[in-house]
Amino acid sequence: MKRYMVLGATLAVALGAGGAALGHKAAAGGVAAKQGDGGLSLSPVVIEHNATPGGLTTLTVANRSSAPMDVTVTARPWLQSTDGKVAANRKGTLAGVSVGNPKFTLAPGQETQVPLTLSGAPAGYLYGAVEVVGLPTDAATRQGLVLGYRVVGAIRVLGGSPKLSITAGNPKASKGVAFLPVKNAGNSIDAVTGSVSVKDARGTRNLTVQPVKILPGKSINLPLGSKLSKGSRVSAKVTLNQRGKRVLSVTKKFTVK
Repeated sequence: MKRYMVLGATLAVALGAGGAALGHKAAAGGVAAKQGDGGLSLSPVVIEHNATPGGLTTLTVANRSSAPMDVTVTARPWLQSTDGKVAANRKGTLAGVSVGNPKFTLAPGQETQVPLTLSGAPAGYLYGAVEVVGLPTDAATRQGLVLGYRVVGAIRVLGGSPKLSITAGNPKASKGVAFLPVKNAGNSIDAVTGSVSVKDARGTRNLTVQPVKILPGKSINLPLGSKLSKGSRVSAKVTLNQRGKRVLSVTKKFTVK
């Protein structure tokens, strides 16, 4: 079985700030990418658009390596785990976004244009990834491990005004660790911040919620404390903010199992 190793940049632009693949910007307007820098380049890496159907943007994909590459471009939905980490779902494609030039070959230093189109107006919002994978053109016949590149950008389509809404589930506590499931019931991916005040037999401890972006409809686990005594009764006051506004203020009481 042929084994592939994908190098390059998987850009953390899903919910954060954008950046250029491998620290470079792809050249625009047909100018050849510089050789010798290595890797695969994508520009822009963050695509923001209103919900009007039609052209989203035109991507510039450049081969900065010294060998020809077969390149595929795919729009994908995001996956978000309960710890907040986000990744492109490589098993699915993003509904509503079409890629005009999904497969092509680039010579060293060459670049090409890839149009993205929004086929219809989404119901309120659409967040996804654009994944670009480049493999050597002779990957199928090479012996041993084959090195390639993967770059991931972000697609953000929002119709209307941002809706801010964070809801909380029931606390989970076992083996001395407690967390609170919180869900983004709105349509914004602005960072959520806040504070947690935890009170038990040992006294009161105040925790700071580090900025985290939650995909709409997704839930993450908000830590409420560790090294909690089994059987102890705990009261946790959680305050969360988004866009400088308070979106959740709740007190939860629970017993550690």
